[in-house]
Amino acid sequence: MGFLDWWKSEKEEVEESASQLDVLGQSQELVPPRKRVDSATVFKRFTKSVQDNGGDQTAYRESIVEETKELFDCDVDELYIQTGGKRGRRDTLPQPAQEAYMVNESISANELERHIGTIGGDSQEEVNDQIKAVVRNQSKQTRRWLPW
Repeated sequence: MGFLDWWKSEKEEVEESASQLDVLGQSQELVPPRKRVDSATVFKRFTKSVQDNGGDQTAYRESIVEETKELFDCDVDELYIQTGGKRGRRDTLPQPAQEAYMVNESISANELERHIGTIGGDSQEEVNDQIKAVVRNQSKQTRRWLPW
């Protein structure tokens, strides 16, 4: 199944629809308003997918640490220090680093969304570890496509 087939079947869930009445009083579907997807949008979706799987702040934080190790071969602090970025502000990282995060978090969110309802455990730590493992594995796959 290609994108267009998928889009036709998922459109109602992904985009809000709206309609208006024409001069004759018949309803016409309007083209939904769309907005540019940016790193903040991708980031929100990624964090929501962590939460939807039962992850807490620790799961989110540890997932970012694992993602950074796999994508960049360094820890978060080192990435910001070595590139001159300001900690906690991805927009201050070099463009290739921002793009790598954005691509990986988009794909990781897709993967985590597939796992909703299947991740569980006897403790919050077990749930967090499973989420972290999904992000780590996806980061390893994403890394293969990066030029470094």
